[in-house]
Amino acid sequence: MLSDNDRIYLERREAQERRLAEEATDLGARKIHREMADRYSARLQGPPVRVVAAQAIEA
Repeated sequence: MLSDNDRIYLERREAQERRLAEEATDLGARKIHREMADRYSARLQGPPVRVVAAQAIEA
């Protein structure tokens, strides 16, 4: 499960990798950028994490 910050980061990196794949002139580099974009996309498929503040427990 992802935090909002993680989701934003992964979305940004996925978009960057897809852009780099489109711009790459080398077929090997294009393939690697697409694979990286796919990996970021896969990480985004999980449900978002709800972050709650931790509270001290008194004994």
